[in-house]
Amino acid sequence: MPCRSSPVAQLFSLGTHYTLMNYYITIILLCAIPAFLLFVFFVVVPRFRMERRARALLAQHPGAEQTSVYLELHSTFAWDKKRETDAKIAEMQPQGWTFLRAMEASPLRAIRSRGGGLTLHFIRTKV
Repeated sequence: MPCRSSPVAQLFSLGTHYTLMNYYITIILLCAIPAFLLFVFFVVVPRFRMERRARALLAQHPGAEQTSVYLELHSTFAWDKKRETDAKIAEMQPQGWTFLRAMEASPLRAIRSRGGGLTLHFIRTKV
């Protein structure tokens, strides 16, 4: 005769299952929420600030000459990409160009380079 478990044992078994699921959900939320906050504060907020700065510069110089430069990034590391971007901005400043914003380049254009590519937008504020 097969051994059947009592209804109390079945309820305890289900309770354990639900308790473990609650722990898994809690652990997932404890990991997902900080990751989301990091994304917001280190990616989204700086982009909004850059866009606000660009609009303010365009409002100060309404008829200024604008240009955009494609920057092929050679490194896959973020700190090297920042260094390459800063070097290009510093190279353009003596020519009278002020940095407006950086945008990801088209994937069709950036696919050839190892680190991707950026389109840097500049405005000429002095000649």
